[in-house]
Amino acid sequence: MRQGELEAARIDCAPYDKAAFRRALDKVRHLTSVANPAEFVPAMQASCAAAGVAVVFVPALSKTGVSGATQWLNPQKAVIQLSLRYKTNDHLWFTFFHEAGHILLHGKKELFIEGGNGMDEAKEQEANQFAEQELIPRRAFTEFATQTPFSKAAIIEFAQTIDLAPGVVVGQLQHKGLLPNTHCNDLKVRYQWAHE
Repeated sequence: MRQGELEAARIDCAPYDKAAFRRALDKVRHLTSVANPAEFVPAMQASCAAAGVAVVFVPALSKTGVSGATQWLNPQKAVIQLSLRYKTNDHLWFTFFHEAGHILLHGKKELFIEGGNGMDEAKEQEANQFAEQELIPRRAFTEFATQTPFSKAAIIEFAQTIDLAPGVVVGQLQHKGLLPNTHCNDLKVRYQWAHE
């Protein structure tokens, strides 16, 4: 967390504005289809910083199992910290929107660590539902989910219609138990840290 705080301190942010952050999330969602982190990370960080939220990437410490965290440095500046623990776009984007959900839905004095122990299950579920809805609107997902079995072509076509990366759709289908964890993983984009 301290490393994230130090990284976030280097990011100039406007004072936090809930409505502006909500609009920023709509812009950021369009970035899920951009495969290259060198392109989407600066755009993501700039959109969020303009609304008072610093987005930082800090490699996960071994044996911690943490994929993301949210905290407030002060009442005007929030931090979303991402670790790339799972290294695929479905996990990265779900984690980002989950943490964004904590910022919009929960208190400024709380600390949320994904993968940590002792988390408030009700708030974690709210953040999960927020991320799911942000990534794939419930009605669209429900309609698509009836079209089993899921072919790669169908997943790609659906992803294009909702302007989302196909790998993120695969991750959501797998998470819901609608697609085996061994299927369609080649549609996911894998990321790695520059030093790996």
